[in-house]
Amino acid sequence: MGRLGQLLELLHDAHAGVETYEVEFRDWVRRPSSHTLEVSYSDTGEPRLDWLGAGPWPTPALTTRRIWVEMPDLRRVEILEDDSLIRLGVRNRTRWWIWDSARGTMSGDAPPDERGLATIPQLLVAPVINVRVLIQTMRFEPAGTGERAGRKVLCARAVPRSRPPNRSALSYELEFDAEHGSLLRRAEFEDGDCVLEREAREVLYNSEIETECFAFVTPDGSDSPATGP
Repeated sequence: MGRLGQLLELLHDAHAGVETYEVEFRDWVRRPSSHTLEVSYSDTGEPRLDWLGAGPWPTPALTTRRIWVEMPDLRRVEILEDDSLIRLGVRNRTRWWIWDSARGTMSGDAPPDERGLATIPQLLVAPVINVRVLIQTMRFEPAGTGERAGRKVLCARAVPRSRPPNRSALSYELEFDAEHGSLLRRAEFEDGDCVLEREAREVLYNSEIETECFAFVTPDGSDSPATGP
């Protein structure tokens, strides 16, 4: 079997021997510039001008992403900025919750779709968790081996099978755990410039995760979550 076949087999069988895993990522995102101003008002009613979005000279955004998974249907995802929690997602079997520091909480059920797959928010089904989906969306070129977070990885370059709307030419650098197939690094390039990099700093397989990890508690102490899409 060639290197491409080995890589595709690894992705197809990703996490087959895994009951639980925990991973922490460092996320680097180059935010798009904005040249639009908007008017806002202070508490005393005084108008002021602010840039809409990141402004004309945006600085990269750095966040920490922590993920806990217990197969088959328990998930927890935390996103932190400067050690402050800004987004939280929890899936506990057929229920999910999403909390955002700016928009509050939404929750819903996770009924299966026509393919028998649960319909839950993207935060809880990203390729970091569901690696197999990449086989359907990307074309791969093996790029050797390496090491990430103390684990041997298979490296690859990739391009999307179809270009997303309103995006320039995209390409990717990817690293997969050589034993379990977890996605441990993803770098995204647009017209050759890096716009996103997600790198695993720690990963742990088949450890015991406390049940409370998958119980949703509203971080801001607000009332019960509202049901939403």
